[in-house]
Amino acid sequence: MVVKSVDGRELRAFNFKQEDQSQEVRAVERRVLLETLASQLPRDSVQYSSQLQRIEASPNGDTLLELVDGSKLLARIVIECDGIRSPIAKWMGFPEPKYVGLASYPDAQYFGPRVNYIYGRRLRAGFVPVSPTKVYWFICFNSPSPGS
Repeated sequence: MVVKSVDGRELRAFNFKQEDQSQEVRAVERRVLLETLASQLPRDSVQYSSQLQRIEASPNGDTLLELVDGSKLLARIVIECDGIRSPIAKWMGFPEPKYVGLASYPDAQYFGPRVNYIYGRRLRAGFVPVSPTKVYWFICFNSPSPGS
């Protein structure tokens, strides 16, 4: 990981494994993550393109998912990969993000395999390569109170 100031000065650079042997960071495209997880699960245990109507915790700790088509699923584990306006993330209490992006470089992206984090006054930004041709990026504007 490389942490820089808004003017480009490097503030800190480190390897996650050197900081904590139990830590490992991998950036992958959502499609690759889904395919990898699905390949390790029993057939028909993954529901793709399902629209969630309602979600609730059951008394035994499982999660009840009710889909728009009326079907119901009871799950011990829910892996949410439903994008920026996730009803599951909202149900879990996460704040709604404003926007993140995935930049595509048709020939090849030229960034090294590292997390790049930039700090500025009331601003944080970052980017990380997720494939030979794609880079995930984000920008956060810090504000002391909600508003425009």
